[in-house]
Amino acid sequence: MKKFFLTILFISCGILAFAFDDSPFMKPNGEPKSYLQTDFTITTKFGDYFRTPAVKYKHTFNADGLEIESAEYSVTGQLASKMLYEYTADKQLASQSCCDADGNLFWKVSAVFDKNGKKTEENEYDSKGALLGKTIYKYDGTESIDETYYNSRGDLIWKNTYKYNSEQKLVENCSYFANGNLDVKKIYVYSPDGKLTEINSYNHLNEQIAREVNIYNADGLLSEYAVYGSDGKRRSRVFYKYDAKKNVIKQTTYNIAQKFGNTVNEMVGQSDFEYEYPNP
Repeated sequence: MKKFFLTILFISCGILAFAFDDSPFMKPNGEPKSYLQTDFTITTKFGDYFRTPAVKYKHTFNADGLEIESAEYSVTGQLASKMLYEYTADKQLASQSCCDADGNLFWKVSAVFDKNGKKTEENEYDSKGALLGKTIYKYDGTESIDETYYNSRGDLIWKNTYKYNSEQKLVENCSYFANGNLDVKKIYVYSPDGKLTEINSYNHLNEQIAREVNIYNADGLLSEYAVYGSDGKRRSRVFYKYDAKKNVIKQTTYNIAQKFGNTVNEMVGQSDFEYEYPNP
């Protein structure tokens, strides 16, 4: 279960998913100063696809390769909102602040770490500094993490548990409702060389409800991501293209649809990526 409240905050800030997920382009190769992501809407006319720019996101990095800002722009280049990131001395994410185009704060998330550098709390605040929610982290050695979220009144909202293998790779994630009932369990599968190949999701009855599959090319780069439903049928596919520095330059998304009795890949989204590198 994702942090529902933070998801709403991200939407209100206008920056969706990309800056906060575990996508393959979170830390680009070649130490770029920034990259620009342009998302397109897709329309179909007489069997041909047409794309129209919808929104742009610029991600900016510091000299250590850490993202310090992600900003949303209209297709005409007008700033809509931005996220600012701050880090600890050992390069852990310490805070995230969402602001409007004029720099006015929407909300802020701040982390608390113990003497060993482990995150123990994450606190969410509104534009006036009032507490909105709190996440508590507890650890059982290096193989288990318990993540519990509370609202500003201290009411339990949800709980996540994470289990890792001896190589510190995530192997299981369980999400629970406030009453303790399981929402979804995810099992992670890796190839012999350590690449994530599958994520299998199960409901509270231990019935498989989804399967996510990663396919890699000869260079070991993610080339396709596919999602399958509970019936085992493929629901969607995402394809990636890379430049010479092995950074993603195009992401194309298809839904699997039934058209006139045939199964077709229907393009529903596309994103282009441009990278700005320091002068040699």
